Amino acid sequence: MPDTDVWATWLRTGRDGGSARMRAENLDRLAKLRDRILDRAGIRPGDTVLDVGAGQGLLGLGALDRAGEQGRVIFADISEPALDDCRAEVAGRGASNRATFVRASATDLSALASETVDVVVERAVLLFIEDRQRALDEYHRVLRPGGRLSLGEPINSWMGRDRPGYLWGYDVTEVIELERKLHDVDRAESTTSREDVLCGFDDRDLVAMTRAAGFLRIEAQTDMALAPPPVRDDLDVFLDTAPNPLAPTTRALMSAALNDDESDRFKRALDRAMRDGHGERRHAVTVLRAWR
Repeated sequence: MPDTDVWATWLRTGRDGGSARMRAENLDRLAKLRDRILDRAGIRPGDTVLDVGAGQGLLGLGALDRAGEQGRVIFADISEPALDDCRAEVAGRGASNRATFVRASATDLSALASETVDVVVERAVLLFIEDRQRALDEYHRVLRPGGRLSLGEPINSWMGRDRPGYLWGYDVTEVIELERKLHDVDRAESTTSREDVLCGFDDRDLVAMTRAAGFLRIEAQTDMALAPPPVRDDLDVFLDTAPNPLAPTTRALMSAALNDDESDRFKRALDRAMRDGHGERRHAVTVLRAWR
């Protein structure tokens, strides 16, 4: 087993370009969503909580505190290296006796018996799955009667669709022909279905699939926002950051698509946009909870 994979690599360095500052900013931003998901889950002392697609344990570690000394958290992920990161964090908290680690995908939780979990939580998991209905069916199966599902999913069908002349919300229309070259290379080199998967659902689809899985009561809230992108002075960090585990970094796209002169022009335009906070960034996330 290698010590890393695309998922763990992105979690460890890819989403923050190796920058401690960006990592802290990301964790602060994600903490707000974590708390919303866990608050809506209604975790009680003694509950058994399943964190699907646990990553490095954002939700599961928070659930450990809420489930208390008599509770238990099951960390499930397809990445064994990511589970190793969770194990280390749990051990550091002296809570290994209250945690279980299962290598499993959201669409196959057969390692868990039916009706053995009180709460299922997840964040940005269905986003990467083609058969989302099967995943929601599995969530329903492992929950006990009266159990709760609480999740948060980005809605890329609104915020993630291609917008010519924009890169992560930064306005680089002054070099749009170079931005289009990056886009074309990304599309050519990616799996043909990547964008379709990432952008293939919205909040109404989530509600419909959750109901089809057998959940009797469902509540969903979608937050949508438009704002200028953040002002940044760390171009090199940005170039080494990827928006998700399946995507290349901007630097990798530039290397494949642009010559040296074009790369210099593009970096200058992007750097100006970042320092000015020039552009428009979209944000959309649905938080959903349901009862079995």
